Amino acid sequence: MQIIVSGKRKEVTAGLTVEQLINSEKTDRPRYVSVVTRKEVLLDGGFDATVLQDGDTVEFIYSGEEEC
Repeated sequence: MQIIVSGKRKEVTAGLTVEQLINSEKTDRPRYVSVVTRKEVLLDGGFDATVLQDGDTVEFIYSGEEEC
């Protein structure tokens, strides 16, 4: 199946979760990343339960530094 990740078309395996995508993309700071897909914003959490669908567009949004 095909998705768009940060503006680039990418072929991925069906059933891929957002968490698996984050790990495969080696994002700069995956601990602080939020994801926009299917016009939804996914904040930290739920990445492992969200399965990507053919044609999804994924954009990574990095939050600021961790608060103390």
